[in-house]
Amino acid sequence: MGRNLKRSLTVSVAALLALNAGIAGAQLSYTLAANGLPSASSPALNNLNQLVPSILSLSGNAYLQTGSTAQGSTPFFYGSTASYFGEPADQNSFDASQYVAVDIGGSATLDFSTPRNSLGLLWGSVDSGNSLTFYDNNNNLIGSISGSDFGSDISLFNGWNTIYVNITSVTPFLRVVATTTDPGAFEFDDVAYAPVPEPTSLVLVGAGFAILGFISKRRPV
Repeated sequence: MGRNLKRSLTVSVAALLALNAGIAGAQLSYTLAANGLPSASSPALNNLNQLVPSILSLSGNAYLQTGSTAQGSTPFFYGSTASYFGEPADQNSFDASQYVAVDIGGSATLDFSTPRNSLGLLWGSVDSGNSLTFYDNNNNLIGSISGSDFGSDISLFNGWNTIYVNITSVTPFLRVVATTTDPGAFEFDDVAYAPVPEPTSLVLVGAGFAILGFISKRRPV
């Protein structure tokens, strides 16, 4: 009986390891939030309204701006984004505060002090050429998410193509770079980011090995 249980647990642990490896191949996944809120538990927040936002650096044709200009269109608030981030909205629910606009030839970089695995942001006027590229702490490319990935999903939320996007990375990231190849620019605001939790799959694997060790100790000599 004990030998059969041990064999069964060994197979279960192997299956968990294989499952974890399969998930790692995907790297990045996203959800589009109908409620306009970050999905991470107790994330750090930055509404980018500081004179020089601490996590942000701009290069080339990238700007901090308020209102619609030639460089970008104001993001639209829906759901609870504005109240959650303490943001002012105009009478038509458009962002009345500072946001980031990236045009062709520019980039906006979000740098984090410690590795993260979750990023949320208000993605304004989603265009297929808008892209977020993720890098690990050794500056290795993890992957990217672009506006073209969303397909028709954005039509489910509002007529202004603004959506709150939550992105999760299997590999922790330290830097995210926003760029665009679309003349409509890439606007974003209200960033949320969360530290790396202990992966559930590793907890399960650890528990499996602990049980195997317990059974081995109890096995008759």
